[in-house]
Amino acid sequence: MIAAALFLACCGLAIAGALGAALVRNLFHAALLLGLSLCGVAGLYLFLHAYYLACVQIVVYVGGILVLILFATLFSADVMGRLQRTPRWLLALGTVGAAVAGSTAWQLGSQVLAARPAPAAVRETPPGHDVGAIGDLLLGDWLLPFLAAGFLLTVALVGAVATVRRHQRTREVAHG
Repeated sequence: MIAAALFLACCGLAIAGALGAALVRNLFHAALLLGLSLCGVAGLYLFLHAYYLACVQIVVYVGGILVLILFATLFSADVMGRLQRTPRWLLALGTVGAAVAGSTAWQLGSQVLAARPAPAAVRETPPGHDVGAIGDLLLGDWLLPFLAAGFLLTVALVGAVATVRRHQRTREVAHG
């Protein structure tokens, strides 16, 4: 009973945080809501007995990536969202994406409620024994994508700082 309530709370955090991040106009609040969603996903990893992934989710995504996003957001020229207007095509695309995500969530929920037993291959692997396989993936085939993602985030941060500085110089020249 308590486990089901905690599971639903983690699902609610993940979904509410993601929806909030997508719908609020304030960039800073959107980044904080993204952190809420990432924490909900970490909780879901705990229910899957993927403790290593839950720790990685908290340390890397919430502790590292989210701080980087907040840092870049604070350098943004329009943190409060006054200048940004969402185009209609993007709203339509978001609605379609939400419908697809909702139908997927409905299907997953019906599968969970049906309580079908896990396949034999899944049941044979004891919880917590997949750390070596994850480490091999992170340091093997997926090392280059992780490095590329880190490089891309660094370039985005430097670009944000350069954009803000250029905008500040333009404003100073106009007012000075």
